[in-house]
Amino acid sequence: MGGRNTYEYIRLNLPGAVPSITSVDGSITKAGGKIVEGEFRYDALSDLQISNNYQLAICSEDCTGVIQKVVYDASTSTVIEFSTPLDHGVPVPQFFQADSYDELKKCFENEEKSNLLNVHMLERLTISKSSSTSFFLGAYGITSKFNSIDVLRRWLWVFERSRISNIRILTFSTDCDPKYLRAMRLISGFFAKLPNIPISERNDVLEVKLPKNWSSWFFM
Repeated sequence: MGGRNTYEYIRLNLPGAVPSITSVDGSITKAGGKIVEGEFRYDALSDLQISNNYQLAICSEDCTGVIQKVVYDASTSTVIEFSTPLDHGVPVPQFFQADSYDELKKCFENEEKSNLLNVHMLERLTISKSSSTSFFLGAYGITSKFNSIDVLRRWLWVFERSRISNIRILTFSTDCDPKYLRAMRLISGFFAKLPNIPISERNDVLEVKLPKNWSSWFFM
């Protein structure tokens, strides 16, 4: 919780107790756990589904403010923390290549630094008595220059890609940001419509059977 500096302070004051950050990063990379900005971990999600044998999950998405800082990733030769471009709401990974000084200079002159970190988490639903752990799906830096249609298209993309991994996402959760709330209204048809994206006509729409003695349905 204290971050990199706290970890280093503990390591230096307890020699041999914990490995160095370089060793930890190397172990994570060897285990296939390296995180790439804008890249969703569907391969790891598929492996998790096979090992735990579950099919239902809840996906959450939220933004948090970050300190603007540009970092160079030598393993992919990309620059991180510029605002990740969205293709129909879906982030484009490894977009800012920096194979030369001119390319790096061009990024600093023309691209906007991200001031938000958008994180996607997935919580599996299981009948097992053991506690369920959250799964980190992906993250990327952005700005506030996106709209509710981008959010909606991204949710549909996450839903469809998760189905390939044999996981059915039942719902998406987020905070009360107006863009996310409008996306929820559009996808649920709550005083809003999507004429060009007929979600309710999909064959895989989740149907909720209400008791016959319920005379009406209320949105909470």
